[in-house]
Amino acid sequence: MRSESSGLLRRIAGAALAAGTLAALGGCGALPAQQPLPAAAAPVPVPDLPRGEPEAAAPPPQGVPADAWAALEKFVQARAEAGRPLPEPAAAPECSVPAPGCHFSYGAETLVWSPETGIRALRTEIFDRWKSSVRSLGWPVTSEYSFGGDFRTDFQKGTLMFAPRVGRIMSYDPSVEQSAVVIGDSQAGPDTWVGKGLSALGYKPVILGAGGTGYTRGNGTVDNYPEALEAEEWLLPWGNPGLVIIQGGGNDAYGPANAEIRNNAVQLIRELKRTYPHTRLVMVGVIGDGKGRRAEIDDLLARVAAEQGLDFLSPKDWWKRYSLDSKLDDGLHMGKAGHDAAAPRFAQELKAVLDRPKSG
Repeated sequence: MRSESSGLLRRIAGAALAAGTLAALGGCGALPAQQPLPAAAAPVPVPDLPRGEPEAAAPPPQGVPADAWAALEKFVQARAEAGRPLPEPAAAPECSVPAPGCHFSYGAETLVWSPETGIRALRTEIFDRWKSSVRSLGWPVTSEYSFGGDFRTDFQKGTLMFAPRVGRIMSYDPSVEQSAVVIGDSQAGPDTWVGKGLSALGYKPVILGAGGTGYTRGNGTVDNYPEALEAEEWLLPWGNPGLVIIQGGGNDAYGPANAEIRNNAVQLIRELKRTYPHTRLVMVGVIGDGKGRRAEIDDLLARVAAEQGLDFLSPKDWWKRYSLDSKLDDGLHMGKAGHDAAAPRFAQELKAVLDRPKSG
């Protein structure tokens, strides 16, 4: 086994020499329960040693810390001895992220090392997500392991899940069953009538989506609801939330035809049903004065909800019905006084919806 692992390390060093690049990344490491890895690319040719001489350990490539190289050697050997040898390296080592550390790519998984946390094995999809979130997540403190039928990787400041059933990376919240996941626009922040109303009912709001977005509209940074979900621009929490709220449509009042709004709404609903088959979904329409395009979209979404077997809550005339129009800061968005006034109304009407038998 020692000869196999030394040979692989020498090929890694050869790949690094050929590429002429090295880098800094971190991770730490238990041996993960991995899914079978795909076939790797052809190995980098390494000269044979003279017959009869023991194979020497490859020295670390230029730029790779000796500690990282030693950790990699031990990991490679342990995997070989466990009967799960690593394939040929898919790329040269890199040690170039904003902290001392390295990563080593093996196609379907990537090994991440840092002096603080050691070496860990990450599914490459998780590694790609982590690499863009290193400051918020910190370094990995486990390799991937099985959890609840899916795959979990823990970091210094959080956890990422990979759910093969839906083919998606998800966030992790241990209190997800007390949470209400909200996909919405600027009306749905934690300090809005939606967030405050949910808190009043005992839910912990998990706010996704973004201001300026909708079923068909992005805001230049975040795409529309179904596209943002597909691209994992925000991550749904893993598990079974207590409730899922789909809110919005006001931003769709500017341009898109009803057919496009409907198609995207149906696409989003189907994906959420697939992700959360045991969670109740409620669609909340467009808050307004009961007239014009905003009211038309509210009516359209009510029909979509009925077709898809979802509960629907319409706030389309709340500005007039609850005298909220005087509390609008810009003709569309309420200030704190407006949100404080609308939140109890939302809580009351949502409770009435939830007290009824589930639609569909």
